[in-house]
Amino acid sequence: MIVNGTCINKTSSSTAAVFINAWTGVSSLVAVIWLGRSMYKQKEFSQPKFLALAVCFCDLIYTASSNSQTVATVFLGYCTMGGFQGCIMRGFARNSTMVASHLMVVLLATDRYIALRFPFRYQQWMSPRRVIVVAVCLYLYAIFLATLPFMGVNKYGYQLWCDFHWSDTSPEGRFFVIIFLLQGFGCMLFTVFCNVSVIYELLAMSRRVGPGLNNATFKEKLEHFKFISIATIVSVAYIGCSTPYLVRLACNQFGYDLSLAKDFDAVRVYLVNNMTNSYFVLFLQALFHPKFVEKIRACCQRKSKENKKGTAGPHSQEEVTPK
Repeated sequence: MIVNGTCINKTSSSTAAVFINAWTGVSSLVAVIWLGRSMYKQKEFSQPKFLALAVCFCDLIYTASSNSQTVATVFLGYCTMGGFQGCIMRGFARNSTMVASHLMVVLLATDRYIALRFPFRYQQWMSPRRVIVVAVCLYLYAIFLATLPFMGVNKYGYQLWCDFHWSDTSPEGRFFVIIFLLQGFGCMLFTVFCNVSVIYELLAMSRRVGPGLNNATFKEKLEHFKFISIATIVSVAYIGCSTPYLVRLACNQFGYDLSLAKDFDAVRVYLVNNMTNSYFVLFLQALFHPKFVEKIRACCQRKSKENKKGTAGPHSQEEVTPK
């Protein structure tokens, strides 16, 4: 921190912070390797699998570029990690990777929405090349948005979390905050729309499915349901963790209910989002693993046969015995 122009290199030991950061990085790396290996073995491009991999990859970059710097600052000190300049770089790294991760979640929800609502146009609208190009463009857009504070549109270094200045009321600063708010709430509303539509379609599946989906194999249906589950759970986590941050950002910009404690809590919840995506993906990947599913099916079939044998019982007295 800066006191009277002098940088105070304050440090503190936090084993929990190191453990959480390291474990998050490991889980993101495992998720990326698992999904990448699965796509390689499948020998064909899977759009939902690629987008789930993109989400985990963004979280891995976030952990490596932003969280690692924050943890290093705790142990080495604010001054050793570059002082104010280091704070600016941490703010840029955090915003570029987190916005990219959120945009990948939105794209994943869009992919599942199109797959369920427009199954016969899915391969045309969400071709492998188009999905890759859109994902790359969204990532470049996130980097561009995070670069604007370097161009005089707002600036980094706000509070302990080194964010852009929430209460900057200059024309350029307010423009950046409003763009960030519109993008954040717009993405969340669109994600809610996609997930509600998917749930509605699942509930109405019995009367609205086409012959192509009816003829799908059990494995194809399982994969479809797995990535619907991933998109829904990751989207809920994204919305739940981002809403407090955007609300506090709006409160600071328009001077309403100012509270540093509430801001800090909102930022902590916001950061949790990028630490949990890989856990959700790994859990659902393991839950829907073919070997595990086959064991569950075999167990259910065995119990079903036992129940049928138990209900059959001896012949009833009403049966007529042959004379």
